[in-house]
Amino acid sequence: MQINKLLLVVLAIGVAVAGCEIPKKPDFRTSQKVEAPVLYNKTYQFMGDSTALIDTTSGDLDSLFTVNGTNNFITISKEQDFEFGDLNDAVPAVSVEPTEFESEVGEIELTDFSSGGGDLGSANIEEVTGSDPNLVPAGTPIPAGNNSASPVRIGIGANTDFFQSATIKSGAMAVQLSNTLGFDFETATIQVIDTVTNTPIGSAAEFSATNGNQLLDDATETASITFSEGDELRNLGVEITVSWQNFSFPADPQALTVNSVQGENLIVSEVQAALDEQDFTTTSTATFGDEEFEFTSPNHFVQLETGRIIVAPVENEMEFRITMEIVFTDIRECPASLVGNNFVTNNDPLTIDYSGNERIRRANGGVSGFSPEANISLAGCKLYATNNEVAYTISATTENTKDAAPGDQVRVINETQAISSSVEISNLQIQEATGIVKQQIVLLNDEDAQDADDDLDLFNDNEAELTEIDGLSDLSSQLDGLNFTNPRLSINYTSDITVPTTIYGAFVGINGEGEERFLRGLAGEEFEVQAGDPIDGLQIRGTDLLPEQMIKFTLDTPETPGDSITTEIEFNRTNTSVVNFLNNLPSEIRFIGKAVVNEDEEEVTILNNLNFTPKIAIDIPLAFSTEQAATFTDTTKNDLGDLPSEEKGDELFIENGKLIIEYTNGLPLSVNLNITFMDSLKQEITSIPQGADDLGILAAGINDDTRFANDPTPGTIEISLTKTQLDELYKTKFLKVAASLVTTDNSGNGEGDNIRMRTTDFITLSLRAELNIESQVGGN
Repeated sequence: MQINKLLLVVLAIGVAVAGCEIPKKPDFRTSQKVEAPVLYNKTYQFMGDSTALIDTTSGDLDSLFTVNGTNNFITISKEQDFEFGDLNDAVPAVSVEPTEFESEVGEIELTDFSSGGGDLGSANIEEVTGSDPNLVPAGTPIPAGNNSASPVRIGIGANTDFFQSATIKSGAMAVQLSNTLGFDFETATIQVIDTVTNTPIGSAAEFSATNGNQLLDDATETASITFSEGDELRNLGVEITVSWQNFSFPADPQALTVNSVQGENLIVSEVQAALDEQDFTTTSTATFGDEEFEFTSPNHFVQLETGRIIVAPVENEMEFRITMEIVFTDIRECPASLVGNNFVTNNDPLTIDYSGNERIRRANGGVSGFSPEANISLAGCKLYATNNEVAYTISATTENTKDAAPGDQVRVINETQAISSSVEISNLQIQEATGIVKQQIVLLNDEDAQDADDDLDLFNDNEAELTEIDGLSDLSSQLDGLNFTNPRLSINYTSDITVPTTIYGAFVGINGEGEERFLRGLAGEEFEVQAGDPIDGLQIRGTDLLPEQMIKFTLDTPETPGDSITTEIEFNRTNTSVVNFLNNLPSEIRFIGKAVVNEDEEEVTILNNLNFTPKIAIDIPLAFSTEQAATFTDTTKNDLGDLPSEEKGDELFIENGKLIIEYTNGLPLSVNLNITFMDSLKQEITSIPQGADDLGILAAGINDDTRFANDPTPGTIEISLTKTQLDELYKTKFLKVAASLVTTDNSGNGEGDNIRMRTTDFITLSLRAELNIESQVGGN
């Protein structure tokens, strides 16, 4: 404000007139009392526009506060996105070791030796007895005898069109003989022989009454010849030794006939023959790694988002076409759409079939035959891998070469010949899994690529998560020294994580002055970190963080897999150091941490693409106390350049004066004022109070229950100014009002009483100067 110039002119004229009325030399003073308003009824509302104690229109403060519409109670509220990192690393990875299978032919059973089109061979009466029917008349008595000196040999190899050779492992051959020679055999001993080397093969068999198979005239009987392992069947023939009693030479002798030979459980290791279908089966397993997931119950499974099963081309060493089926008994509930595509004939369990175009080709000329590769999607399939093994059964059947064209019926097959391949189950990505998820530790921050270790450092900007709480730094610059008594910090999150997950981490809040404070769990509370917890690898400036610098918390889990929950974790004064943390008014919060997933290795269900969306929220009701005064300052333009002063040679001068402060305090806070007069460079000219003067303003009356102000306190303060101060007032261009806000301390503990604030709480100040301005007329 400026002093009224008209008043000064009037004073000057009055002095001149007085001088004219006195003829002698004048020598007197004139005096005039002047009131100069410096600050007029300025109301500082606690919160509002630029005239308020806290200017919520500046910086980011406009979004920092929440006001209750009923009572204007204020809460500092802020919610920021906060990245805890990707928890998808908690989804266990499952892998299957590639496995190979080989199914050997194994035992080969030889049944038919011929196509059954006729007898295999025969001998006449002369070949059997030595008697020529052309020389021996019918009815001629023939004495008892035998042909042991010259057994009859009948070659049958030419007529066993289904057989060429075989190496025996075990079993027997049933030989059927018919006797139409016209007399009874007392006995007949038959021996299989190699007709080239005339060596016997296997044991001899006997037809006799004793054995119940005596070859009487016009009879057909069967005897079994037993073989030993290693016997070689080739150039097949039979040697027959017979004996007889007296008989009359028959009139029309026919023959001793080998009707057939038939295998009886005749197992061979190698055979060159026309064979029936040969079946062989083998079972194999593919093993899952158990580092991250265990299937310990038949109900445990993994449902796949992606994956493939690849069966390499099946190699066939045999000269047979082969049909084959592989049943993966532990791969179930695959999509029905798989059936009919390529090899798949059943989706539950997964069954693939090698037939038709997918058949296994026969070997030829010693070169193996192959099938096409089977490459099948496992997306949507469930793997039930008890004990971390997937079992599959291979069932193969050779073709029946007896049905082949003549000339292509006889094939060579060896028991060691095999079909073989490899099974690879790969590219597995879990969609859902139920089982034992092994404990896993997931870093919640990205590691610095330039950092060779596996540690996370709270002050490595490439590793720590940095969150700025917009507005808190502006608040701290406007109002310093408050101690909030009931602040809260929350992690608000949406999650579908069904696996127990505990997060160990460090939050450090840094205010505008660079001061650091940690958020920690209080002793004995759920968020406390202890020395034995898995906190290694979390550091600050290269040194391991201490448990008392950290906090832990556990995520809630939805009851039903696939559901999401939205909830919060609240850190308050009863369980954490949040009062100390937030009273620092951090403008930046740094975080590093790790998640320990399924620490107790429980049976759980886990889904892929884990959704964990956290936000960090602060909630500070303006209920606070002050151990030390909280300060507020306001600087306004006040040009007092028209005030007289002897320093600038004015005839008028201020002889004495005082400042009068009138106030109405509606704040629940005591206020100590400090008023500073400043020049154009905002350098201090003078200030009040000085010495023992006191500019203390009592707090408004406070409701004991609500702790709100309910009775504004009015009052007046007068401060006398020194002659030096008065002479320098004209230099004033700016006026700074500093208010120290202090809560009452009725408890006497030095911490201040708790109070609560409304946006509309206020203090009104008026500041005026009462000045005595004089002028010296004449005299010395």
